[in-house]
Amino acid sequence: MPAVQPTAAQFRAFRDDPHDGPVVQVNLLKFRIRAEYKPDDPEFGDGSTGREAYARYSQAFTAAAAEAGGITLLLGDTERYFMGGGDWDGVLVNHFPNRQAFIATLNHPDYKDISRHREAGLLCQDLIVTRPAWVNGKQA
Repeated sequence: MPAVQPTAAQFRAFRDDPHDGPVVQVNLLKFRIRAEYKPDDPEFGDGSTGREAYARYSQAFTAAAAEAGGITLLLGDTERYFMGGGDWDGVLVNHFPNRQAFIATLNHPDYKDISRHREAGLLCQDLIVTRPAWVNGKQA
């Protein structure tokens, strides 16, 4: 079921998983039509779309993740469903060398300011954590 934040149990399960290797996160994204910034945010009332607000988040998140060894592999708009179906507006794919690198990104000193763009732009998402077998044509 789509959400905006993980439950406490989901976060603990992710954090406590014994796999210490790389993880790739596939985020299926649904954006707000209009960003919903708070009145004290500089962007409040600027007419941004949810997609534009989320793009600000993604850019800042990518920089913070890089400090922990993470990388954004893809931020893209949904074009169409070739198989199956759904109602997602976009996809974000991040690679981290391990779970601790992702958690370090969430604990980055700028994350609170970064995440306001996510909160303003994102209606809901599904986040799938994978243990990659192959990355860039090489066995992980």
